[in-house]
Amino acid sequence: MAEVGALQAMVNAVRSTGANNVIMVGGEEYANDLGTPGSTSDPSILNYLPTDPDHDIAVSWHSYNFNACSNQSCWTSQVQPVIAQVPVIAGEIGENDCASGYVTPLMTWLDSQQTSYLAWAWNADFNCSSGPGLISDYSGTPTNYGAGVKSHLLSLGG
Repeated sequence: MAEVGALQAMVNAVRSTGANNVIMVGGEEYANDLGTPGSTSDPSILNYLPTDPDHDIAVSWHSYNFNACSNQSCWTSQVQPVIAQVPVIAGEIGENDCASGYVTPLMTWLDSQQTSYLAWAWNADFNCSSGPGLISDYSGTPTNYGAGVKSHLLSLGG
């Protein structure tokens, strides 16, 4: 995990400008690894959170089908304990197989945890194998992955 002092310096720098936005702090491995609470070999991001005078820190978590933490067992053991203590935003979720078999159960799990998420990416230049593309062209034609995300969001109603 990043050094506590470096994260604290970042928060101090942001707040010194007068900014009062939410600051998202990510874990290692491109924000996929939040660590294991209670483990000394893989300490949790909870051990490294900086202090914010505005109390507006959120943990950013990224989840893809090709990441290490890509199953509900990992989400429950590593992510859920963080959600229980601080706001978590899944700032990037996706899959690189042009399907929605990974993100659909992930979104369902995140919904059950009342945790926000953003599907990645609105980019027709990704052909799925090079990155998760929600669309196949800039007219907005969804890939199967994008259609799965859209279908899930529509199912939430409201």
